[in-house]
Amino acid sequence: PTEELTAYQERFFESDLGKIYQAIPWEAMVKGFGLKESGRGTRMMFSPRGRIALMFLKHYAGCSDRKLIEQLNSNIDYQFFCDLHLGLERITNYKIVSQIRCEVSKVLDIDTLEKVFYTHWRPCIDEAEKAVVDATCYESEVRYPTSTKLLWESLEWLYGELRPLCRVLGVKLPWS
Repeated sequence: PTEELTAYQERFFESDLGKIYQAIPWEAMVKGFGLKESGRGTRMMFSPRGRIALMFLKHYAGCSDRKLIEQLNSNIDYQFFCDLHLGLERITNYKIVSQIRCEVSKVLDIDTLEKVFYTHWRPCIDEAEKAVVDATCYESEVRYPTSTKLLWESLEWLYGELRPLCRVLGVKLPWS
């Protein structure tokens, strides 16, 4: 199985998706985003690199979250791209894409990200003084308030206010 996996991985690096994978400065991006492995609780299925890669793959595939997970379950190239090997396992939680998107969007800093890419690709840029950035609308900047989102945000705010207050007063944090 390991030898076959290595052969598949070599084939992946020869594909268009594999070439995109090799052109991305993953370690610098993970450091720039400040994403880390979960220290407490159950281990996350996706590594920090895999979470960022999943967002790239979402755009590359151009499909819904559900379709993306279906593709990820069945396409070994997608799994290599996301730093993941499922083997006989399958991802059944289609909401994980949305959860990761929310996590990444909270720490997204476009200026830092542009610097990471520019630094990595500087040898390939002929005229550095003429490098420009397009006016793409990043998905993290678009927000559609729904009743559920507004309720959740109000609960997050309330919890953020309640926690220090209980600490100052010396009372236990209420469960409900």
